[in-house]
Amino acid sequence: MGLMAFLPVLALYVQERFGIDDEAELALWAGIIYGAAPFSAAVAGPLWGAVGDAAGKKPMAIRANLAIAVTTALMPFMPSPLALLAMRALQGVLAGYVAPAISLVSEGAPKEVHGLVIARMQVAMACGSFLGPYLGAEATYWFGRTALFWIASGLSALAAVQLAVFAHEEQTPAAARGAFFASFRRDALGLVLHPVFGWLLALLLLLRLGQNMLEPLLALFVRQLGAEPWIAANSATPTLALDRTVAVAFGVLAVAQWVCTPWWGRMADRHGPLRCLAWLALGLGVAYAAMAWVTAIRPFLLLRAGIACLMAGSMTLAYAAASKRVADRNRTLAFAMVQSCIQFGLALGPLLGAAVAASGDGSVVFSRAFLAASALCAIAGALMFALRRATAQAPLAGTSGGASG
Repeated sequence: MGLMAFLPVLALYVQERFGIDDEAELALWAGIIYGAAPFSAAVAGPLWGAVGDAAGKKPMAIRANLAIAVTTALMPFMPSPLALLAMRALQGVLAGYVAPAISLVSEGAPKEVHGLVIARMQVAMACGSFLGPYLGAEATYWFGRTALFWIASGLSALAAVQLAVFAHEEQTPAAARGAFFASFRRDALGLVLHPVFGWLLALLLLLRLGQNMLEPLLALFVRQLGAEPWIAANSATPTLALDRTVAVAFGVLAVAQWVCTPWWGRMADRHGPLRCLAWLALGLGVAYAAMAWVTAIRPFLLLRAGIACLMAGSMTLAYAAASKRVADRNRTLAFAMVQSCIQFGLALGPLLGAAVAASGDGSVVFSRAFLAASALCAIAGALMFALRRATAQAPLAGTSGGASG
């Protein structure tokens, strides 16, 4: 909730804090700063995962929360966009909370309820994603936009205290830790070189690039369209109306996750996760193409709701598609690699979106970025259909045949 209080309006903070009036420059800085943390987290994540297997998941989860608390508290003191970029990158390197948290909550639970336990955690994360933007809008009105960083820092520190007091962990035997480090490089290389799983990772990255191209720029796009009329009528200031409209645009993602994710799971069981993921990607391609022609806030919010329903299935289907194509012994590592692809897409997509949207006269052409996102998603979907046809003849990744392939 704390992170989602400031991330949706990070572009507005960058403009207000550093006085950047050139729209193209602002879009570029917003994309780079937004993506710096997930990029560095994607690079450092496997290392922290290995350390977590050796030192324990609970210390890693506490460390990640404390790192988020400290780095977020320091962000308002950054004197330049470059310094803020460096702090966001440092936050990504030191953070990495989700993976040890999932491992921690599932480790102490019976295997027959792992799905329920992880689902509850995902619901909690969705609640944070839903409430965070609204918390940010109201806090900005009462205390200013800088206060969002103090709120995020405080909530992260509180989470660390809760983990220290209430979380329990069974320690991993030393022999198992040594075996993990010895096999990590071999297994990772075998998965990447597998003729099906390696391509699946590449297509997931392509999809996430398209899916995340516009996320850090949405606040700027909403400002261009104007606040939703009924929100403006019930807001004390235009800034509050804008922030509340941005909150709706991001909050709908969490609502869609609550409503649509179970449906996507049932569709995956019935028709296959990769086929469903391919149709999802094509649907995003159509929706982003339609978004390029939007000129009013209400059609934007309606299309955003449709995009949110599609996005709700992307992570579930990605993990399910990977799970069906790897041997049991490599499933955890495969999930970590899928997570890294998601993080890289979250990091590099905004950079690509800002570069495509920027024009020579300093303005931002959002329609161009929406069309580029549409093309990436559509290409990923089409290639996923082709990959699915090739899956039946390929061995599972992580078996002797898969590793040699």
